[in-house]
Amino acid sequence: MSTTTHSAMERARAAWGDALPDWVAELAAACDASSQSRVSRRIGYSASVISQVLSRTYRGSLATVEQKVRGALMQETIDCPVMGELSRDRCIDNQRLAARGVIATSSMRSRLYHACRRCHHSRMKGE
Repeated sequence: MSTTTHSAMERARAAWGDALPDWVAELAAACDASSQSRVSRRIGYSASVISQVLSRTYRGSLATVEQKVRGALMQETIDCPVMGELSRDRCIDNQRLAARGVIATSSMRSRLYHACRRCHHSRMKGE
């Protein structure tokens, strides 16, 4: 019995085919260059989530994972109305803090709490 190891890019291409998004390709390339575990820490998701994204079986919000990958691995930035230019992954992290109501620790978090609900980058509108 032989065991075949496939690269993350091979797994992603097999699952996504011609529809392979650039950010999934970047995620796979990062896993192949480093390790799935290291990449998972870098983007703030578990290695199992990365595996599910690569195999196109993830049932959570692909849009949120995409924003984390675009910020942490592809160095994409946004213009935050409170903090100025920051990476997309930091934007998502700030939204998560704001959504949890973690505002008592600083005036910045309080401003984020309100601004994140109105911002066009927000994934939490209407909350």
